[in-house]
Amino acid sequence: RYRPTGTSFDWPGGSFLLRDHAHPVDGPHSARGAIGEFGANRSGGRIHEGYDVNADCGTPLVAARGGRVQKVGFDPVLFGWFVLIDGRKTRRDYFYSHLRDKPRVRKGERVRTGERVGVVGKTGNARSTPCHLHFEVRTPNGPIDPKPHLRRWDRWG
Repeated sequence: RYRPTGTSFDWPGGSFLLRDHAHPVDGPHSARGAIGEFGANRSGGRIHEGYDVNADCGTPLVAARGGRVQKVGFDPVLFGWFVLIDGRKTRRDYFYSHLRDKPRVRKGERVRTGERVGVVGKTGNARSTPCHLHFEVRTPNGPIDPKPHLRRWDRWG
């Protein structure tokens, strides 16, 4: 029989931690700076709807939340290689773009939290920038700032 203690569960002879999310960049990473912040101005009157995380090209990317892959594709103008995951039992979708290569997952596939989905790159409109992940959290009411969530998930790593 287990005894819940905060976010961990103690079992006789051991314990384990349950996390509902994982940081999507599974390796050394840093913030891109003001240009990568949610809400930063973009050309054509657009605003940045995600948060950019710098990491070396080829750094593994993992599912921030388990769920079902909604879309995988390539957009040569903005996003390059991308993947969209519908977060299991949430009203949130998780969007990854500028992946180096075609994602490792397929549309309709179920993924687990922390499962590898691709690698950091600089495709789409990021061709001339340092390697980074463009990460969005989308809700039915529109995108939300991922930064506070990423900071919390990063502390768990």
